[in-house]
Amino acid sequence: MKNRQLYRFMLLAALPALLFTSCRFEEDDYFDESASLRVEHTNEAVKDILVNAPQGWVMQYFANTGDEGFEGFNLFAKFDANGKVTLSSNHRMLRNGNAGKYTESTSVYQMLLEDGPVLAFNTWNDVLTVFVDPVDPSAAPNSLVKDGAGMAGDHNFVIVSYSDDEVILRGERHGAEVRLKKIDVTPQEYIAATDEMKSYITNTSITNYYLTDGTDTLYMLNPRSGHFRIGERINDPLRAHWVACCYTPNGFRLERQDTIGTAKFQELKLSDDKTCLQNEDGTAKVIPCWDSYVVEHTAVWPLDATAFSTEQSSLFEQINVALKSYNTVLSLGKVGIGKSSGTGAVTGIVFTIYTNAAKTRTNTVGLAMKMSRTAFGKMQIVSSPEDKMDNQMAAVLKNIPSMENLVRAFAATFTGNYDIVPDDYFLPTVVQLNPTDGGTPFTLNVK
Repeated sequence: MKNRQLYRFMLLAALPALLFTSCRFEEDDYFDESASLRVEHTNEAVKDILVNAPQGWVMQYFANTGDEGFEGFNLFAKFDANGKVTLSSNHRMLRNGNAGKYTESTSVYQMLLEDGPVLAFNTWNDVLTVFVDPVDPSAAPNSLVKDGAGMAGDHNFVIVSYSDDEVILRGERHGAEVRLKKIDVTPQEYIAATDEMKSYITNTSITNYYLTDGTDTLYMLNPRSGHFRIGERINDPLRAHWVACCYTPNGFRLERQDTIGTAKFQELKLSDDKTCLQNEDGTAKVIPCWDSYVVEHTAVWPLDATAFSTEQSSLFEQINVALKSYNTVLSLGKVGIGKSSGTGAVTGIVFTIYTNAAKTRTNTVGLAMKMSRTAFGKMQIVSSPEDKMDNQMAAVLKNIPSMENLVRAFAATFTGNYDIVPDDYFLPTVVQLNPTDGGTPFTLNVK
């Protein structure tokens, strides 16, 4: 009780600042009226806005977002003038077998006259109340979750600011920021568009992202989860902090505004050229670590043989002839860059050899090359006569000594510094490597 009284005292002290900073509160001339009458007028204005939304609102909802917290959840709200609200969602916390299924639930809402204007969802609603329910229904009867805190969500919200298409709320008990944003599509259409965007910008192949203001760089670590860390490095970051987001049809929005350098960001949207997500003024950008994905992979990215230089094509054919000269059933198949398989595996150039005339059986052999990411979108490849080979390559060259010089000469054609240019920054399938100092242009298929 003391904590609640203290919270109300703090809220009452902070309310004038909230009122004076809200864009709509500045417009309404209520200052000759009593405080309670101003709150009443604010509630009336907000209710009128909430009701007059044909498709309703997306409610970007946040429960506990600390180290052990949760992602943001997209709820949807349709208000009527008689105090009824229909909430809907397909979030993973829905009960009674509805997790992940689109569900609607109608309950009551009120505009309360407290120390300030408050929007309250104060009767049970299957979509919302699960976040504030102190009892775990899966445990023994009356088993409290985290001493009654539940998921540390809120169902009563102080109105921080409002406009015709946006209402900013703050949880009355736990203080999470929640945004109501007017939508012009159905909830199901919004969910579908959001899922499509999330799948595109957070595919399972690329898990980490650069966050940059053009000078400083941080990393977003696995934002696909919706509850993730921002740190100064990918592995074992020392100063990482937790953030939560709601995905949108355009990108994602954090619960609270964050900063990098002097740039401030909260909502990040896919850029027109689809190379990054960016804040409203373009001063903060989020770029998938696709270059690390290309360089630091363990799979073998096939080389596009149709893009070989004249020298590369000639060496490739000479290697094939050397194989056939040893055994007519042998032939050279694909060649790629990556980590070879088998014993003594190396990272470098990897050849696939067909071991029967029908080309139904294969073996892979590898020769090491040093490959490293030197800067964003840049790669260096170094090949030397001392490079190691895996055990399979050693066995082949023991039987076909004339092939070793050809293999090493082929690998040497890739030595140089390159710009890595993907066909798609978020879902690269083909990457062009353009030499900046030595080397020959080549193409990788990185599907």
